[in-house]
Amino acid sequence: MLLTLLAFVVVLGITITVHEFGHFAVAKLLKIRVLVFSIGFGPRIAGFSRGGTEYRVSYLPLGGYVKMAGEAIDEDRQGAPDEFLSHPKRHRFLVALAGPLMNIALAVAIMTVTYMAGVQVYRYLDEPPVVGPVAANSAAARAGLRSGDRVLSINGNAVATWQEMEIALATAPKGALEMKVLRAGRQLVLRLEPPAQPQLDAASLGFKFTLPRTVVAAVEAGTPAARAGLQPGDEILSAQGKGKSAAGYDAVLNLISESEGVPLQFEILRRDDSRLAGYRLQLTITPVKSEGRVMIGFLPEVPSAVVKHGLIGAVAGSIRANWQMADLTFRIIGRIMTGGASLRTISGPIEIAQMSGTAARSGSARFFFGFVGMVSLQLGVINLLPIPILDGGVIALLLIEGLIRRDLSVKLKEKIVQAGFVFLLLLMGFAVLNDLSKVFNFGNLFR
Repeated sequence: MLLTLLAFVVVLGITITVHEFGHFAVAKLLKIRVLVFSIGFGPRIAGFSRGGTEYRVSYLPLGGYVKMAGEAIDEDRQGAPDEFLSHPKRHRFLVALAGPLMNIALAVAIMTVTYMAGVQVYRYLDEPPVVGPVAANSAAARAGLRSGDRVLSINGNAVATWQEMEIALATAPKGALEMKVLRAGRQLVLRLEPPAQPQLDAASLGFKFTLPRTVVAAVEAGTPAARAGLQPGDEILSAQGKGKSAAGYDAVLNLISESEGVPLQFEILRRDDSRLAGYRLQLTITPVKSEGRVMIGFLPEVPSAVVKHGLIGAVAGSIRANWQMADLTFRIIGRIMTGGASLRTISGPIEIAQMSGTAARSGSARFFFGFVGMVSLQLGVINLLPIPILDGGVIALLLIEGLIRRDLSVKLKEKIVQAGFVFLLLLMGFAVLNDLSKVFNFGNLFR
């Protein structure tokens, strides 16, 4: 719990401070008087003043804030030329835009460094979406999807790779899915009824990618596989039980998924230093149901390669990847607003804290800062939405005033800000309640 809280503070501290630094730097550049630049919120711990700005560290380390002279609508302004509202609209526009852009720049910078250091790329993501194991009694199985099917399109959107298919599933509207597949030279159209999941993907529908061999990469502690003595590096050659015999990754996992509580005989190829060719052994493992799926408790070895890029390639790849992620975010938000996606997709501070803790516990600095980059990108994207109080709301008001060539009345602006404040409070309350519903499983309140 302590590590999770610390990781949450670090993630939010970095992303929000970078966001506020964007506002601060552009305001200073445009000669707007900045009264306070604070790392953290609440009472001041320490700080100093320089150039008319107080730089402080405050007690609540969840980000920071920038206070500019003459910034608030209801503030008692003096009309001084260095006040925020005394500057032309283009200056205020740049100050508002700078925060989200700094978050996006941080995300691009982190991913650029990652690409230069080397990225582990799973080969199946760039391969055709050929269906591997299909879990028994899953949405995919009920629709008639089979191992070996090649997915051609999702709701009419053609997909050429597994990654394209996952994006199509993530952005699909709420409700039944239409999946076109190629099977033995024939095209079939299948209709899947997705389960109530906040995020739709192949795993939640009950199918996976295929693999050439079933090599064990890791064994989960306390599972039937661990108790039976399965070890990392073992290759599962075949499985028998329920009067059936299965060989190959797809067939073995299909047999496991339909054999809850049934002892299965596994033929294992194990290699060690004393026997270079390895030796075969038999293990009896009984699949159990855990978190909605029948499993024995191992993770397969997925073919991958570490790809390193030069500076130019890394920057280009980072921009492309962040653009795809931002585009996916906007599309999902659009689906939520139109009722085409589940409200359970929305995450709040509790889930972000849990994910921060998971990233920290991984022990990988690359993974942790990759998560920081993802949060930073999401913060930048969300702040560009035209919601009052957010930077996007300020930008939208400035654009409207520029188009009509006059300022909106102070009273109207106050009402817009109040409405935005209420909306954000309701949204935050909803997000927290949504997080709690996932943690404590007190029902699918939001579908």
